[in-house]
Order: sequence, then structure tokens, then C-alpha cells
Amino acid sequence: MADDPAVASTHWAVLIGINFYVGGRCLQGSVRDVETVKQYLEAGLTPVDIATLTATTPSDPSSRRPIEEAALWPTRENVIRKLKRVLEKAKQGDFVYIHYSGHGTRSSDERSTYPAGNLAFVLFEDDEHGCSYLYGRTLANCLCRMVEEGLIVTVVLDCCHSGSVLRAGSVQGADIRSIDYNPAVDAASPQDLDPFDSNSSLRDAQIPLDQWLVNPNGYTILAACAPHEKAWELKTEGGERRGALSYFLVEALSALRKSYVEVSHQSLFQHLHTRFHASWPQQTPMRYGNKNLSFFGKLIVAPSNGFASVYRTESGHLSLSAGEAHGVHKGDEYVVYPFDMPADVASRTSGASVLVRVETIRCLTSDVVGVEPAAPEASQVETGWKAKPVTQFSPRKTSVRLTAGAFSQLQWTEAARRQRFLHVCTEDEDAEPCIFYVALSEHDEYEILDGLLEKIVSLPAIPRDMSGASDRVMDVLQHVATFKFFEAVENRMPNASFETSFNLDPIGRAGASGVFDVRHGDTWGFRIKNCGVYPLYLAIFNFTPTWRITNLVSQAGGDDAVVVRSEGEEGSGEEEIRLRMEVPEPLRNRGLRRCTDIVKVFITNKPTSFPSMVLPELSPYDGSPNRATRERDHQLLRFLAELTTPFRDRDHAHEEWFTRNFTIYTATD
Repeated sequence: MADDPAVASTHWAVLIGINFYVGGRCLQGSVRDVETVKQYLEAGLTPVDIATLTATTPSDPSSRRPIEEAALWPTRENVIRKLKRVLEKAKQGDFVYIHYSGHGTRSSDERSTYPAGNLAFVLFEDDEHGCSYLYGRTLANCLCRMVEEGLIVTVVLDCCHSGSVLRAGSVQGADIRSIDYNPAVDAASPQDLDPFDSNSSLRDAQIPLDQWLVNPNGYTILAACAPHEKAWELKTEGGERRGALSYFLVEALSALRKSYVEVSHQSLFQHLHTRFHASWPQQTPMRYGNKNLSFFGKLIVAPSNGFASVYRTESGHLSLSAGEAHGVHKGDEYVVYPFDMPADVASRTSGASVLVRVETIRCLTSDVVGVEPAAPEASQVETGWKAKPVTQFSPRKTSVRLTAGAFSQLQWTEAARRQRFLHVCTEDEDAEPCIFYVALSEHDEYEILDGLLEKIVSLPAIPRDMSGASDRVMDVLQHVATFKFFEAVENRMPNASFETSFNLDPIGRAGASGVFDVRHGDTWGFRIKNCGVYPLYLAIFNFTPTWRITNLVSQAGGDDAVVVRSEGEEGSGEEEIRLRMEVPEPLRNRGLRRCTDIVKVFITNKPTSFPSMVLPELSPYDGSPNRATRERDHQLLRFLAELTTPFRDRDHAHEEWFTRNFTIYTATD
């Protein structure tokens, strides 16, 4: 954000839409995409400096030029000039929106380890070829400069990444937004990959993502499809051609504007993900970069960012994107409310919300029915509405024992009752085994001990006389219990056939106990080989020594999972993941020279969407757990609800997932 809050931020937009391509493969919806986006931006209360570059197909089939004036053509020179103008005039804290609708292509570069890095946008050019390429790496350098200048950037790419065939659905498909790569086009116009003087070579990520992705903190990219899929134009009910991503995006943003609701890019993306899979099931939108930014808005980090989704099946039933594997039980109740309704006002008493109950449970999805006859009735619930649990059984609880010195019936009973993943025991109960203990120390502080009654130094000690001490201790315990619950998640009914479709092998050997020993600053990693004919989706989570759970793919600037394509599908079918291991500095400062990380790997056969931050770090210094800990109680179950895409009615039996934990001991000596 801008340093001086009194100075209003400026909003900039560069919109590129290309229908006309010389020699055929013309599109019909790209120009309409950017015109619709422009109308949306102009109708807002905040002025936006908009630069539009379009190429509309001329009525004369022999013409080689679009109908617009040359200064408005989406040529490589014009696009770079418009982007440079934003860099020259925008100031720190300004918001930038870049939208591209048109054809995409991929070059065949044998030198590239990751073919996904060769994405190029096919621009119009007034030359013998009629087009030129703007490589993703060039866009990356532009984004790098913008982030360095403190700009907040949103990029929407409504074009093809690479190929698969779209299944017919309720919306009629029209044209594919991809075009074959032509090396003669590159040869005719040698290009500088960094015309923006970013002074920053793209670093090799520890996780191999699309190579044109950069530091994700200052930008978000919404892409129309996964790297192995094609982006299509759809035909709307009114007969118009539109890019699928552009159409659903403007529809969602317009609904939010009418309701004066601002959501993060992650919430917006989850809604788009639901809409795609309900109406456009084999084109999977992707999100890269910072999930907590908002569309032309401020940084948003709120517990409402994650939510379960509901959708209508082909038979008209109302379904929830969670099932038996996610801890859902028959009889659980959820409040369902519109996407454009703020979560903080959605409740059982809200006139716009509906109370539903789980009736039928499947492995990954559930059918729900209305509980109350109040308007709007359950029959009015639409695909894309949000759902949050009202009553829900916890699949598993962690037992924690309060020692005699720590227990007081008046202090702990109410605090313990609110915890979802905890069963609090006292010395008076039968001696059941417990993972954690709470004791009152000689310094009159509540300390959390392990099963051997040793103090866990990475957890805070809470002074007994601190205001709300019981609640604070319970918050810490709930955080730890959620951490342990997530760590233990496994597929207890694995599909042997699915597990033979890939090889997952660590790099290096584990010790006799199955633990990998690594020195501080060295790397550890693993390889995955796709032995099947369909893509796999790889999500990687790190359970840190400071009780934090991070999605390493999102942290590196990618979507929530890496796509591992089959052998021969523009690649070798292999990915190698290397991670740099360290003993965290806060632990080293406390004299600890050794720590344990758990790296948890998920492999699925369907596109996935995961929160990039499952749990925040639990600081051992200020004695206060993160305020959002209790508000994030349901985030783990939401994560599990997104292990596979549950929006294809006929595909329930074909959703598969696998998980494996790797334990790494890192030592400084």
C-alpha cells in the first residue's frame, strides 16, 4: 500500500483482446471479453486509467488488418509500450489489472526442463506472418518490475496453456483458444525477453513451476485452464461468444459489486472453480501468486476466505463438496448462503441463508436437504453458494491431560467445551494415554508438556494471572491438536491400481528408523514419476517445528498443486522436488540445534485446490496464540473437502488420492 494513507491509490488497467488472426483461427469472443471488463471497470466508483488494445475481424475476408486504428492494435510494440507507461507513471501502492484474451501457444524448446515455461501469447502483427509472440518470461519480467515498484497486480489470462479435449456440457463449446507454434514467427522478430529492464533474472524455484512465475507477494494470476488443458470460448444463452474465464469472472465481480462485498482472490477463485466444474467441467482455472489480495482492493486475510461450496447435480440434487473422507456425518448441519453475502452476517437467522442437513454421504461428496421451511427454500440455492458448518462431529480428538495443579473446574470447563479437536482429561479420570499435558510451573505459568512430561520449548508458556489465560491455553492446544490431526490424515482405503500409476521416491536413503538426517542449509527432496496416461496433481505441505503448516507450492508462487503430466505429454513425466532445510532462527536463538520437519505429499488424479496456509506459526515468545486460531477450526476439514474436485456427478468412483509423510531431522552440527 502507499506510504501516505492520505494519497489515494491510482488504478490502472491494460486490456488486450484479439479476435483477428491472419490466415484463419479467428476468435469471436476475445474483443467482447475486454469490452465487458472495460464496462465493469468504468461503472465502478473508483476511476481507472484504462488502455485497451483490440483486433476485431474485418468484414472483408481478404483484408489483413483489423478494423481498429493502428495505434490500438495489440502488437508486441504496443503492448510493451502500454505496460511501460504504467511502470513510468504508477506509484507505490497503485493497483494494476492486466487482462489478455486471445490465442496462446507453446514453443518446443528442447533446452527447457519444464515445457510449461514456454507459454507465449499470440499477438497481432502487421507483417507477413500476421502475428508475433509475447513470451510468458517477458510478462514475468514486467511483473517483477511492478512488484519491485510496490504495485499490486492482478493478471487474468483467458487463453490456452496446452491441450486436452473439452467434454460436452450444458454450455455449448465454440473455439479453442490455442494455436500451433510457428518457429518462423520467432525468426522474423528476434525479441528481447526483458524490455522492462527488471535487472532480475528469474530464479530457479525449489519447486518446478511455470518458469515465468516470480515473487508472488505483489501479484495474483488467474489462468483459464491447467497447463495440459485447452481454454475454450463458450456460447452464452444469448448466443454471444465469450471466453469462459472472462465470462464467469465478470459475472462474479458484478454480483459482488451489487452487494458491496469485497473478497480475496482466493475466495473469488474458489467460486470460479465451482462454477467451472458445474457448467464447464474439464477446463480447470488456476491461481498463482498471492491469494490474499483482492480485485483492485487491499490485502485481505480473514477466516471467511476459505469455505465449502454447494452445487446442483444434473439430477437437481443439492450437494456439498465434502464427504466421509472429510469428517462429514449424517445429520451434520450447514448454513448455506449466496457467494456475494458477507460471511460475518450469514447465520441461521439471516433471511438470505438456508439451513441444510446432510442426508446421504459418499466418499468425497454428500447430498443435503433443507431443514427449515423459511424463505428462501433450499430449492432456491444455486451452484456456487458458500456453506459453513453449524453442527459437525469432529472425526478425531487429541487427548490432553490437565495435571492437578493446572486444573480448576470453574476455569476450564467452558473453555474446553468449545474445542473441536480436543478431549481434555483430568487427574480424576481413568489414566488414558495422552500426547500432551498441561502443568503449572514453578513460575506460575501454564506449560505444555509432551508424553514424557518434558516441556515443549516451541510452545508458549501462559502466565496463570493473565486475563483469559484458560482461553489462551485452549487456543494453543487446539492449534496443536489441529496440527497433529492434519499430520495423521491418510487414505485408509487406497486404490492399488492408482498407486501403481506413479513412483514416489526420496532422494537419498533414510536411516533405520525411516527418518532422513540433513545438515542445516543442505537440501532434501524426492522424485515423482507419472507412469500413467493422465496427469497427476502434486500438493506438498511442510509441518514446521514452530507448529506452522504451509503449502510449499503456493509459497513458491504457484497454484495449490503441481501438475505432473504423463510421459510424452510435453515432458518426461517426472518432477524432482528439492527443499532447503534449516533449523529456524528462533529455535537456534534458544539454543536448539536440531529440529523435525514433516513433509506431507498428496497425489490426486483430479485438479485440487488447497489453502496456501493451513495453520499460522505459533510464536513461543509473546505468550499469545494467533487470534485466528479458533476461527480456523474448520479450515482443515475444508482442506480435506478439496482433495479432489467433487463437481462431476458421474465421476465419484474415479476420484483417487494418495498421501505420504516424510520425516526430516535437521541439525546444525
